[in-house]
Amino acid sequence: MLTRNVGAATATACTVALLALITAPVQARTRATSASPRLRRSVIGERERSTNQHSIVVGIELRNRTELEQFLADVQNPASPSYGRFLTQDEFNARYGPEPDAEQRVVDYLQSNGLTVTDRFPNRLLVGALGSVAALQRAFNVEFHNVTFSGEAHYAALGEPTWPAQIADNVVGVLGLDDLTPMHAHVQATPYASIGSDCCHLSPNDLSRFYNQSSGFTGAGETLVIAGVYAWSDADVALFNSQWRLPALPSGSGQVCTASGASRGCTVSTQNSIEISLDVEYAHATAPDAVILNYMAASPASFALTRAYNRIVSDNPGHIVSTSWGSCEAQTSTATQQTNDNIFANANAIGQTWFAASGDNGSADCGTVLSVDHPANSPHVMGAGGTHPTCSSGLDIASPACAGYGSERAWSDSGGGISQVFARPAFQTGCSVPAGAQRLVPDVAFEADPSPGNYVAFGGSWSIIGGTSDAAPQWAGLFAQLNQAKGGNGLGNGGALLYKLCGTAAFHDVTSGSNGDYKAGVGYDMVTGLGSPDAAALLTLSASTPTPTVIGTPPTPTPTATATSTPQCVSVAQPKLTIGKLQTAPGDDTLTFQGNLTMPFPFNPTLDPLTNGVQIFIQDTAGSVLDVTIPGGAFSNPPNKGWKVNLLGTKWTYLDKTQSLIGGINKVVIQNRSAATPGLVSFTVKGKNGSYAVAPGDLPMAARIVLASSGGQCGNASFASCTFNASGSALKCK
Repeated sequence: MLTRNVGAATATACTVALLALITAPVQARTRATSASPRLRRSVIGERERSTNQHSIVVGIELRNRTELEQFLADVQNPASPSYGRFLTQDEFNARYGPEPDAEQRVVDYLQSNGLTVTDRFPNRLLVGALGSVAALQRAFNVEFHNVTFSGEAHYAALGEPTWPAQIADNVVGVLGLDDLTPMHAHVQATPYASIGSDCCHLSPNDLSRFYNQSSGFTGAGETLVIAGVYAWSDADVALFNSQWRLPALPSGSGQVCTASGASRGCTVSTQNSIEISLDVEYAHATAPDAVILNYMAASPASFALTRAYNRIVSDNPGHIVSTSWGSCEAQTSTATQQTNDNIFANANAIGQTWFAASGDNGSADCGTVLSVDHPANSPHVMGAGGTHPTCSSGLDIASPACAGYGSERAWSDSGGGISQVFARPAFQTGCSVPAGAQRLVPDVAFEADPSPGNYVAFGGSWSIIGGTSDAAPQWAGLFAQLNQAKGGNGLGNGGALLYKLCGTAAFHDVTSGSNGDYKAGVGYDMVTGLGSPDAAALLTLSASTPTPTVIGTPPTPTPTATATSTPQCVSVAQPKLTIGKLQTAPGDDTLTFQGNLTMPFPFNPTLDPLTNGVQIFIQDTAGSVLDVTIPGGAFSNPPNKGWKVNLLGTKWTYLDKTQSLIGGINKVVIQNRSAATPGLVSFTVKGKNGSYAVAPGDLPMAARIVLASSGGQCGNASFASCTFNASGSALKCK
């Protein structure tokens, strides 16, 4: 009897286990990684107590991301019916926000595993929760341990969180599973300065003269939001205003705590409030009639800042946002960065413009590792770098006031470089922007060198402050002025507007200095971006661009995977695209792109690749595959590259026989066939030793070639079919 009972019990147990296996949901990981990269260099200790509690934030994916990016391009394009017609938050939620049931599945899953949901947002991009270590481990199939990084104690979940498969596809990742990568303020301070005897530093009055802030716009009617941690002291702001004869903060200014309960991040800190003191004082000095709101995160934890960012978007209290807090891209989880970028895309869609300090560690934002700073690396945020200013005269003991603009050189600690997380935005082209497919940082610059530094009232006394934290709030103040000048309807992503002004009087082009690995130079550079502003010229030239008179619901964009389009472009006939050697080492890919254009004839302007060069864009649904500008210029040796033209002036051939190919492109052929068919032009683009990564899940493809920026001399290519070979090493589209 005993043996039979044991056998029956064993059989029953096996049956129950089998049924549990069959009915248990299949677990899957998200596409982005949630763990901090610092975990790899941490010392793993004992398991954390199961009763300890942690807050987390779950990022949920946007819908229709390709269509959203097309809308964000169209809303900045004066030729588009969508120009300037930003969405309401409800419209954004309906088109691009996660589906309600996608959010609800996340909520239900968290609650079923014993977590308490603490935060939900109208755009459904985030779900905040609080739970014990035991509950978090059960929910995400991870182990929490005590860890040590750089001699400091932390906690971390080992391994990537998993979700039921039907939920995982809609989740970006889980933020807060460790505390290894907090945000930090981009500020460098020397305390206890004395006004009048501690020469020579910059006041807001000096900077007004230096950057020609004489437009007459003051930000009246605008609200400028600061995203950060800690509160300002009203007494410090009053001291600053009194010293520099500024008005009090406008009615409606104030501070908003985004924590779900009482938090040290929402209090005045005798040590850490120096950042917000700088931010509010110089944003106010630049736009003295703009309402200033400080949205405070619960702490410097990255997930706490994410919650604050989304609160700013959901509340939508103003059109201009500045943040001077950041973290090194290479040491920040991709889940954190992609979740934040989703929020910033939402911000742009409803008309918000964001500026972020680009970092204070030069090209090595992680200290010794080549990296850029987040969130300045987001293509939906304008990164603000730093310069060292020199006045035309003054700013010395004999004459302490700065008389006006003299010159600038790149500040050696200005953060900048190439993002490894985000693709190149469409606006980041021309203006000596180097070839490549990745986002470049920064976009613009402002004075930031601690020498001379800025006067800041903090703790009842004066400090001298530097850092790219100088730059972000002052650029935000200028955009508050600009939004006032353009009618106050919001400007959205500032990239398209700013890059169109490259080389104009709107910018001081900073051409000397470096941040370590990158040098300042003519046009765009990865130290000072487009340069620093001449405020009056910036507002005059920006305000002259078309301003829509009706703001409302734009036409629903047609879903498309094509490259950013221009109404003047024609369609490419018989387009063909081949990418090879995809399974070999990166940097060894080959490419051929060819087709025919029938353009308006006679050509106006004259068809002339020798002078104008060409631009080539190729993208898939994941982003840019190739984005290069092949410059004009006759072939010569050295450098063994350039354009050759046949005797009839009908065929232009670009050859690059060097080892430094632009985007891997070694040959371009443009042939004018108008003798047979008026306006017909054929082209062939060839590349080798490039990086043209495409995956089967990233189809369809689209491409564009630009021979001239006007006159219809550009072509958009779409492909009826794209197929990989059996090994996945080659892609053919036609």
